[in-house]
Amino acid sequence: MQFGTKRIVAIGAVVVVAAAVVVFFLTRGPSPATSTAPPGPDRAGQTPNSAQPPNQRRGAISNRVVLAKVQVQTIGDRVAAVGTGRAIRSLTISADVAGVIEDIHFKPGEAVKAGQPLVKLKSEAEDIAVKLAQVKVDEADANLKRYETLSERNAVAAVQVAQARTAVALARADLEAKQYELRRRTVLAPFDGIMGLTTLGKGDYLTQGAAIATIDDRTSLVVAFVVSERVAGTLTLGEEVRATTPALAGAVIRGKITALDTRVDAASRTLRVEATLPNDQNRLIAGMTFSVTVQIPGEKLPVVPGLAIQWDRNGAFVWAMAAAATVKRVGVTIRRRENDTVAVEAALKDGDQVVIEGTQGLREGASVTVAQN
Repeated sequence: MQFGTKRIVAIGAVVVVAAAVVVFFLTRGPSPATSTAPPGPDRAGQTPNSAQPPNQRRGAISNRVVLAKVQVQTIGDRVAAVGTGRAIRSLTISADVAGVIEDIHFKPGEAVKAGQPLVKLKSEAEDIAVKLAQVKVDEADANLKRYETLSERNAVAAVQVAQARTAVALARADLEAKQYELRRRTVLAPFDGIMGLTTLGKGDYLTQGAAIATIDDRTSLVVAFVVSERVAGTLTLGEEVRATTPALAGAVIRGKITALDTRVDAASRTLRVEATLPNDQNRLIAGMTFSVTVQIPGEKLPVVPGLAIQWDRNGAFVWAMAAAATVKRVGVTIRRRENDTVAVEAALKDGDQVVIEGTQGLREGASVTVAQN
């Protein structure tokens, strides 16, 4: 009895396992590896392999790019240089003669007029010499008048009158010499200007030729700078310049070119130029550093956005649109950058289109799709 019961249980277990296997294969369906039926058409009536062109199946996808138009503009060449300013007239005042300083009539930084006394040397000896010379002149004049009176009466010879006239001339010449020596004891301002610092004081002994102070005429400043020989032939006298200096942040001073050197320096290949800047408000000081800009009328050049410029081992280039929605590489030489645009030398015409976005992965002759900018 027990043997029959065990047999029934075993047969039931086998039936359950067999049923589970059948259900597994029915729910799984046919294996792709063993299926030999041809693929059926999809909803569009195409087989799965024919849904995309062969070149797209290989990954050759058209690049999406954004374009910008090339504009041909007249680009003025801008020359920038750094120079140092100097007063339009500047001089180190020195003494003509030696002597002890009696008085100083100026203060450093003070404006003086031409002919204004600056330094007075002691001149007692010269004063006396002038007085003696004046006495001799008076005496000679008196003698001449007496001889002329006697000559009218024929009381003296004509030669004596001539000698008296010569004596007057000599006395007057000696007086002028003594007066000149006296004037040399006072140093005068040679022109209107601003006086510089001095270390001298009253009572100092001043040797002949010793420096007293500097004087600068700062009504205008001259800025000397150099430019490349490439633009040397384009500069002209009277051309406008713009100058800035760190001492006056934000201020732009407009001046004119007033001098051009006659030759290009053979060593540096540069031309020396001088520009004069007005200084009506006396804000500019000799010795200041100036950044000078000269705008030169230039040539017509293609202008492209800065985003269009690309670089490789051969230099700068842009991707320009070609026929059949493809791109081509166009080499460029950058001439000038202005904000977000670049003036270049390149085989580009007005209205040509260049790629400004989507340049990654482009190659010569690649197909592109233009997207809205």
